[in-house]
Amino acid sequence: MRNKNLIILLLALVIVSCGAPKNLISYKENAELAASGGNYTEATKAWKEYFAQFPGMNELDGAEYARAAQTAMKAGDSGLAVEWFDQARYKNYGDAEMYATLAGIYQEQGNLSKELSALEFLKTNFENESSNINNRLFSIYDETGMKEKALEAWDDLSQEEKSSEQNLEKYFLLNREKGNDQLCDSVSIALLNVNPENVPALEWTAPKIYHFAEKRYQTEMANYEKNRTRSQYRILLKELDKVTADFKKSLGYFEKLWKLRPDSRKEYAGYMSNIYVRFNDEKKAAYYRNFLD
Repeated sequence: MRNKNLIILLLALVIVSCGAPKNLISYKENAELAASGGNYTEATKAWKEYFAQFPGMNELDGAEYARAAQTAMKAGDSGLAVEWFDQARYKNYGDAEMYATLAGIYQEQGNLSKELSALEFLKTNFENESSNINNRLFSIYDETGMKEKALEAWDDLSQEEKSSEQNLEKYFLLNREKGNDQLCDSVSIALLNVNPENVPALEWTAPKIYHFAEKRYQTEMANYEKNRTRSQYRILLKELDKVTADFKKSLGYFEKLWKLRPDSRKEYAGYMSNIYVRFNDEKKAAYYRNFLD
């Protein structure tokens, strides 16, 4: 009788020990099967059931948590996705997709510091798989006042990204603040090629061209006063043609600003009045002069 009971007990233990792994495999297979069919909610549920079999979590693989987290994200549960990604990181697991997804979650949450950490880890450790994050890194550095890093990140942008008005304007403003005037000259022109009504570029270029033209005007008039000859007069006329062309270009930019920023017309009126003085148009010069009062 005792031997019979012992046999029954041993059979029961064998059944239990064989049944548990089968259930675990079944949960995991159900999760992956549901995910492959696009049923991410059901897949997430299956992953939960799978993880529930490991209270201590010591036996689990970080890659499993990462796969489950991607599934939870697709199911619309970003909170659970972060929780599982954290478990994956705790187990020293990480891949490019994982950190890119984490960065996206933190961006949606408005958590710039965590998003930046995820992006920087991604760029440092998965450089070959992170070229598409450079644009976002540039924006975050600019937004958070990390100007030197923003300028460094600019070099990593694609040509298409460097050609966007938004990025060009950020780059222009960064260099303006740094006092890189020569670079600002070229970037402002690039900005105006993208959008002829970009206000920061117009406000940089219009007075720049005005002062260049005025300086040339004063120089050529002074040269003529020192040497009032026919040959010098011909030189003066030739140079004044160039001055007039520059004044016209500057005036065109100021006219755009006049329409775009009516509340700031007083800032532009002096330039426009002086340009019309050079054109010997006192009526229009007087009109713009009135805005200075």
